[in-house]
Amino acid sequence: MKKIVLIGAGGHCKVIIDLIRAANEFEIVGITDRRPSKDQLLGVPIIGDDEKLPSIFNSGVHHAFICIGALNNMNLRNVIYRNLKQLGYALPILVHNTSSVSKFARIEEGTCIMPQAIVNAGALIGPNCIVNSAAIVEHDCFLEDNIHISPNAALSGGVHIGRNTHMGIGSSTIQSLTIGRNVTVGAGAAVIHDIPNNAVAVGVPAKVIKFKENK
Repeated sequence: MKKIVLIGAGGHCKVIIDLIRAANEFEIVGITDRRPSKDQLLGVPIIGDDEKLPSIFNSGVHHAFICIGALNNMNLRNVIYRNLKQLGYALPILVHNTSSVSKFARIEEGTCIMPQAIVNAGALIGPNCIVNSAAIVEHDCFLEDNIHISPNAALSGGVHIGRNTHMGIGSSTIQSLTIGRNVTVGAGAAVIHDIPNNAVAVGVPAKVIKFKENK
């Protein structure tokens, strides 16, 4: 069985551990965390901070997975992703056995599809994304890299979302819209118009309330 190390010992990691154990493809050797505060998580040892990742790779563990939701700092996942790639790690695609993913969808490395999520035909989901529990990514959607689709969020067909964007829990987006890069869509928002880069949009219908620093 292939060995894998997990990065980030928070709540999101618990679901990733459950997913990996259900698939029975990887043996989890441990978890690294920037600020270790406990010895284990769901029986998986926390083996130190991220400075240990080079030695873990050299020991023969060549797979890793990012277990940080990073709701308030999406770029953190990018930093970790680039570091892992520079070290030589492979980041698998993780798909929970209760999700529904079309064989005509395309999912790239380091992305996880969580319990009861749906990804339909023609969807393209880039690297380092999270499609969280019971989220829906309809046909022909295009998600760039490092996007978090929160639980119960729904994207209608043909939606294009730029990198580093977070779609809040229970949000909904009508068909064929473009949501820019580094966007935050609030919980329960109803998106019925395109949203520009770096915007924070909330409400029903969703309206831009401010802009973030360009990233």
